[in-house]
Amino acid sequence: MGSSVFPGLQRDRAVAPAQSIDAGRPVKRAALLGVDMPGLRPRLLCAQGDRVAQGQPLFYDRAHPVINFTSPLSGVVQSITLGPRRTLSALVISAQTDADVSDSQSVMAPETDPVDASSAEKLRAALQAKGLWPGFLTRPFGRIPAPDAQPDAIFVTATADHSHAPDPRIVLKACGQAFSHGVEALTLLTEGLVHVCQTPGPDLVEGSHERVRSQVFESGPATGLAGHHIHLLHPVDRQGQVWTIGYQDVAAIGQFLTTGSVDPARVIALTGSHVRRPRLLRTVAGAYLPDLIEGETRPFAKSFAPGDPKPKSASAAVLSGSPFSGRAAAWLGRYHQQVTLIDSAPERRSPARQGLLNWLWPGQAARERAGPGPLVPIADLDRELGFGGPAVPLLRALSVGDAEAAQRLGCLGMVEDDLAAVSMICTSGADYGRMLRHVLDELAADA
Repeated sequence: MGSSVFPGLQRDRAVAPAQSIDAGRPVKRAALLGVDMPGLRPRLLCAQGDRVAQGQPLFYDRAHPVINFTSPLSGVVQSITLGPRRTLSALVISAQTDADVSDSQSVMAPETDPVDASSAEKLRAALQAKGLWPGFLTRPFGRIPAPDAQPDAIFVTATADHSHAPDPRIVLKACGQAFSHGVEALTLLTEGLVHVCQTPGPDLVEGSHERVRSQVFESGPATGLAGHHIHLLHPVDRQGQVWTIGYQDVAAIGQFLTTGSVDPARVIALTGSHVRRPRLLRTVAGAYLPDLIEGETRPFAKSFAPGDPKPKSASAAVLSGSPFSGRAAAWLGRYHQQVTLIDSAPERRSPARQGLLNWLWPGQAARERAGPGPLVPIADLDRELGFGGPAVPLLRALSVGDAEAAQRLGCLGMVEDDLAAVSMICTSGADYGRMLRHVLDELAADA
């Protein structure tokens, strides 16, 4: 099994969360979000008011009926909201009370037998039926793979996109051998390599399958992203496809194959200048964030440094994800591993955005106050992009929707998170991740 080491970015950060896992507040509601499923049009298997059990299929992909999307908890379908062209906006489940547990319609007996994954076909069928297939995303296009697709390689992301994200080794320590079992299973889905991308430390897959490769990256906003790993190890274009999957999804696959049960739990880091006690919490994907952070916030005024502008609002911005790639949201995103509470920043160009930058990079604030910087920070943009090419031509192509030029400049290997840091520091204030999604959807439609 091979191993490589790549350099990363080193930056000061605010107080990091304690790397010990606590139980989060009980989840009263959870949602499956259309924003986490680009291009998917659901065929509903439930209606508002229906009782559903944890793990029960709620809908499937119209284009691929064998790919199920399951409920993260037992309860009642509270609402179903559809977007343009009958795409999914959100499907919300309200958790059942203890009195409802006896309702035979809402109880599903847990499976406790190992799953037969002796072949690729059987493994695929099991993952697609039980809602675990959406853990995979493709490059190019950043979409859930087709049920019969075969990737040239699979990238397991056991790194962090921000220094405040959970330490994968702490999270996986509580999973026993589930992660190793999951990685072994991934070798059935590809004839290529399974790259386990991790930070320096004990090897997460030592002594594993001969087609499993351990790849070590220093921590950093760019180097922690799967797009950076793919760019260095297996660049993609229209002629090939690789898949990415997070380490917690791999552990969930391993547990499912061993026990027959699907665990919807997700360990996230609760971080930011408004958090009383930054630490790791165990919750479920799609959890309702106002419930999760109740009692966790500290008084607003204490979060200001001397001389910082004070936002008009006395509330905190709740981001699902990191300060780089997170989105203001009420629900925990399917692929996010932290929740960040910061001073409200409604516009990228506003003074509140400067407050966000100050929280991320305290040293940079002093440098910016000392004098004006470049109108277009070309060197910073090139460094933050992390793909080796010039950033400005790519950003220009995305800004005008030139899909052909963006493709020539390497956009097929990227998803929204890969441009989050670039959007943060660019003086234009543009959201290049959103522009990238429009271009990728256009290219996918022509594929």
